[in-house]
Amino acid sequence: MPSPDFLPTLSAGSHDAEHGEACVMEYVSLLAGEEWSDRPDCTHPVLAHEARTTNDLLRDSDRSRLVPLIGRLFGTTDDSPELRARLRITQARQVVGLLDRASRARVLAAVERAESWIDRDGTDDDVREAFAAAVAFPVASGDLDPEHAQFHADMSRMFPFALSPELEAAEAYALTALVTAHRVAAGECRADCANGPARARRMVKDLGGLIDTYDEVTGRVARDVTPDEVRELADSIS
Repeated sequence: MPSPDFLPTLSAGSHDAEHGEACVMEYVSLLAGEEWSDRPDCTHPVLAHEARTTNDLLRDSDRSRLVPLIGRLFGTTDDSPELRARLRITQARQVVGLLDRASRARVLAAVERAESWIDRDGTDDDVREAFAAAVAFPVASGDLDPEHAQFHADMSRMFPFALSPELEAAEAYALTALVTAHRVAAGECRADCANGPARARRMVKDLGGLIDTYDEVTGRVARDVTPDEVRELADSIS
């Protein structure tokens, strides 16, 4: 689906509003009526990060794949420890789908443990235990090319960046499941994750899955934006 001809052209990176180009999140800020930004308040940070990454990895000829998701990205403002945990668990399951069936059990065990924490209260000790389990899980070795293996190894190092006073046990164990998934994938992933554009095309589908999880957890019913509404908003900044 191409972007409407009265809107800016989808392209990589961040842009000024008057330059005729926009990344997917700048589109979202426009349609939401917010100040032009690639980090609009109307989109959950996890979804916005995945959307920006996907946008920048896609080739110009593929970037229109994001257009059907633009209307679903804004209005995702709810947040909770359960929601963040569910989003991370969905990401872990998406990586599981790239593994051979014989190797999925180790990751699914971590996913099931994360799911068991969704409705439980935890302590700082539980968060530390989850972190310890993540960093102790070995990075698998196999026949992947070095760039592909390095991608998954790098993705498995996300946990230190998530540590904060706000991190609760449910999200911590969900992150552990995601780290575990990438560490297993470093030895045997069946996709071509080292190829940025190829990975990005898969990420479009994965982003849709994350939005589905958001809607399921929050009960949101996303409303399609009509062409007239899009045109009105586009005119407001022209």
